[in-house]
Amino acid sequence: MWSSPRRKRLRDVRESTLIGYISHHDAHFGEVLDGVRLDKLFAPVVERVFERIDEKNAAILAARASDDPAVRASVRGKRITGPATKQRIKATIRTVLADAEREHLVTFNAAALVALESAPRPKGVVWTRSRVAAFNEAFQARLAAVRADPNEPPTSAVKVWAITDLRPSPVMVWTPAQLGAFLDHIAGDRLYALFHLVAFRGLRRGEACGARWVDLDLDDGVLWVKKQLTIVDREVKEGQPKTQSSDAPVALDRATLDVLRLHRKRQKEEKLAWGGSWTETGRIFTQEDGTELKPSWVSEYFERLAFSAGLPPIRLHDLRHGAATLSLAAGNDMKTTSAMLRHSSLAITSDTYTNVLPELAREAAEASVSLVPRAVAVGEPSETEGLPSVSPIRSARPSDSGSPRNRRPKP
Repeated sequence: MWSSPRRKRLRDVRESTLIGYISHHDAHFGEVLDGVRLDKLFAPVVERVFERIDEKNAAILAARASDDPAVRASVRGKRITGPATKQRIKATIRTVLADAEREHLVTFNAAALVALESAPRPKGVVWTRSRVAAFNEAFQARLAAVRADPNEPPTSAVKVWAITDLRPSPVMVWTPAQLGAFLDHIAGDRLYALFHLVAFRGLRRGEACGARWVDLDLDDGVLWVKKQLTIVDREVKEGQPKTQSSDAPVALDRATLDVLRLHRKRQKEEKLAWGGSWTETGRIFTQEDGTELKPSWVSEYFERLAFSAGLPPIRLHDLRHGAATLSLAAGNDMKTTSAMLRHSSLAITSDTYTNVLPELAREAAEASVSLVPRAVAVGEPSETEGLPSVSPIRSARPSDSGSPRNRRPKP
């Protein structure tokens, strides 16, 4: 049966990955594949998994558009399963079937034969003035509607502000001015150094939460990313960095080093204040009593800070996208930026950050136009004024004797 090989050979994967596999099974494909004999698991059977997902998506969308408040309430909190998640579900099924294939339980991998809609890597979109204005209008309308609906539970403004479907793109990037306003707003916050580090050096959320003092060299200006914290089954777990390339040194600028030194001083003061109640974890960023930060809480805290600063919404991970954009805007090439982010390949960096700050795009446009020499400024009269609107086609070959310019006078 399908369920028999589910966990046989998956014990060597990360616990968080295994939890994800089980979640995919329980939420998406278990109802279709459980009970199916492995030798009967053909591609059409696997395709039925995704047909069922599409049916659920359609039901959620229809319920959201219903005039019946009870129907709308029945899908509150339910999310659409998008192309990227479908690809991950397919990868889960394919991984399990690959294990079954190695054990000679199946002769081929049916999931490998299933074609799905591609999930393009989301590109960063900058919060320009016009986008901020459009968002503010949509946010105020949504907030008013939520508060006026008696069937909606009491909702804080920041929760409505953070709803992702109000944004132009899943990945939003602040302008340098917006980032500066945020950092100024939180300058006195005890976790300022964490957000500063993510914003300028591009650490991932789990890497920042898992950073240790033993891996930081304040004299040489280097932070080694050796550990990360993740949420596994609602508990904080320490693990290795996301990829092999993530385990790499992060060069720190002088301003960031000063921020970290100030943070270390503050942490020592907190440790003295807590005395014997202090929990020694060795982490750079902790709660006030020294215990580890929960990554999901850090994201929620970041949203509250950004909202209170009066800024358009971004995710905490979008600060990492912003760090890459700032690096490119500062004149660093794609390879240097990729090394800073510790991506596994340059292609990932290039695909994600082709949309850059408007200032960069404008500079590129200016550079392109400057390559073409012009003798007449735009708006000035030129030699072509008064000529027919259609000019004769010039010869493609300069030596063509038919061209008036190249015809030699007769002797």
